[in-house]
Amino acid sequence: MNAMLKPTHFNMPETAPQIVMQARGLVKRYGHVTALDGADFELRAGEILAVIGDNGAGKSSLIKCLSGATIPDEGRIELDGKPIHFKSPIDARRAGIETVYQDLAVAAAMTIAENLFLGRELRREGFLGNVLRMLDKKKMLEMSIARMNDLKVGIRSMTQAVETLSGGQRQCVAVSRAAAFAQHVVIMDEPTAALGVKEGNMVLELIRRVRDKGLPVVLISHNMPHVFEIADRIHVARLGKRAAVLNPKKISMSDTVAIMTGAMRPEDIPAECLAH
Repeated sequence: MNAMLKPTHFNMPETAPQIVMQARGLVKRYGHVTALDGADFELRAGEILAVIGDNGAGKSSLIKCLSGATIPDEGRIELDGKPIHFKSPIDARRAGIETVYQDLAVAAAMTIAENLFLGRELRREGFLGNVLRMLDKKKMLEMSIARMNDLKVGIRSMTQAVETLSGGQRQCVAVSRAAAFAQHVVIMDEPTAALGVKEGNMVLELIRRVRDKGLPVVLISHNMPHVFEIADRIHVARLGKRAAVLNPKKISMSDTVAIMTGAMRPEDIPAECLAH
């Protein structure tokens, strides 16, 4: 009887991380001012990527190019390995990229459910929807409840007006709306800037849930404690370029600020502090 063959163990090479979105050599000029000067960007699947930079570093211009709000003068942007050319934020939305801006863009007098479907309202089937263009409010309410429960957002009623919510709850509505419709990427611009400690932590926890649902998140923030608490990698923008991509578990907050402000040169960063 043949002896049982023992399985042979091979040292399998580590698989390269999946790149969801990337940009190479982005240039954006406003007259004589160069906002982006050959900027690179790379977002991996299932991560929270923090984008930080001093004022004028180019991070806002970079995010505007990625979200379709600005058309770069040079360079290329790829989504799932395919080149994309956004002419407006609507193009980015159609490609599954949702952006949450600092001013929230919620309609205070409307209900939470109405805000979740703002600009994407569902019509009733048949004659009522196609001809009379009546909205299917019941279906939108049911879907809103399901999506908020899925993200574990504790709001008493989906039919209450947004103006009755706290600042943190309003931000959660904006983030939930983005997560509900995003297929590829969620971009968040200073989501905790105007919030207190408790409400800021509420939003951070929601961002983690969005990531855990499989959506990579780009987080623009000046709040360094929040960045180090939540980010998987840190993209440092400086003088219109990507200065470095850092591992927050390996580098100190003070060294990160030094790189951001130019007090430390990128070539002086220890190799173990870089995110690979």
